[in-house]
Amino acid sequence: MRKSTFVKHINQLDETELREELTMLYDKIPAVLQFYKMELGTAEVRQKTYAKAKKEIEAKYKTKSYRRPRRPRIQKVKKIISELKKLSVFSYDMIDIYLFNTECALKFSNEYNYFSQPLFNVIKNSFASALELIDHNQMQEDYEERCQNVVTDSHYIYDLKNEMLTLFNGVYKS
Repeated sequence: MRKSTFVKHINQLDETELREELTMLYDKIPAVLQFYKMELGTAEVRQKTYAKAKKEIEAKYKTKSYRRPRRPRIQKVKKIISELKKLSVFSYDMIDIYLFNTECALKFSNEYNYFSQPLFNVIKNSFASALELIDHNQMQEDYEERCQNVVTDSHYIYDLKNEMLTLFNGVYKS
């Protein structure tokens, strides 16, 4: 169905029918419920959602064996982040999620001495997304220390550290 058809349908409904339609969507479709939960909910409700997502992200990087660590579940992490991005009301709420993902991936790489291109891409892209949002929302002061720690933690991998430092210096011009 095209958007124009949908808009035409909505325009034909009167106010009470429109209310009934929204109520039905709220009851039947979980995504609508989640959207209004984030849109109309308090900051506490949003923080609970983000805390749950952080727990899920952290779980995707956990492994039981130090000798033979399992690969991090990068695709599942990306899915969690993309769904959270769809639900987020304020763009600056995603800064924390992107930085958390970067920190978890770096911790995994450093702790298990695990090096792979997909993991490096996740680290770099998540950090770049966080820095882009930090710059867009002018929140440099709030996240400078945390970003500095991420750059410092990336020192084990020379190429990655240079890229991270370049990204960092692009936002935090000293």
